[in-house]
Amino acid sequence: MADTAFLDKGIILGYCFYTDAHHVKCEDYIESSDAEFYATQQVEDIFKKAKDHIIKKHRRAIVRFIRWLQQNYSGTLTSGDVAEIRGHIHRDGDAPWRYLLDYFDDKSGTQIYPVTRSLRQISRDIEQLAEQRNARIQPKVLGWIRLATYPELKEGLSTLFEKDEEDYWIAIDAHDLGLNVDGTTELATTNPSDFGDDVVQEEILTQTAIDEINLVFVSRSYSS
Repeated sequence: MADTAFLDKGIILGYCFYTDAHHVKCEDYIESSDAEFYATQQVEDIFKKAKDHIIKKHRRAIVRFIRWLQQNYSGTLTSGDVAEIRGHIHRDGDAPWRYLLDYFDDKSGTQIYPVTRSLRQISRDIEQLAEQRNARIQPKVLGWIRLATYPELKEGLSTLFEKDEEDYWIAIDAHDLGLNVDGTTELATTNPSDFGDDVVQEEILTQTAIDEINLVFVSRSYSS
């Protein structure tokens, strides 16, 4: 494990929002790592920018799901009902699909009203719990200000730049951190689509001061 970790914003959001697909992974990473954490923006700023959008997206999706349940089920849910409901939760669909699948894993024999009532409470709890998690992570993360742009790295990181310019600048931020702190430095991210690319990883690890790329995520198939 590296001595210092630069956190992509996905790590911070994953830690704060228990509804995030990568929440458990991010929580375990933050709580178990001995690395000194850094982020270029204040944690509060990152949280505030994404908070309202995430909350609205999940609340709307849960409300739509509750309406669908009420239209299609009544009384006590059977094992067949639960199987149908879980089959209705599309992995390519709304944001809450992953935790809704888990939620309905043990609902056979349960009345539909307590189920929908509990889902409404989940919707209401999203913001409060995220605020609590945000307050918990803030003291753990140090701010980092990058003063150089490192134009010479644009060619060396051309694959990453072409895939996603925002991720390119995340790598530059982590590179700057690695140049200016002692010990080894890792870039921690929940984004395997870009940073998990073999070519991108080779570019980053050979062209920058980043020693490791730590992919903290859960795949869509629930594998680690």
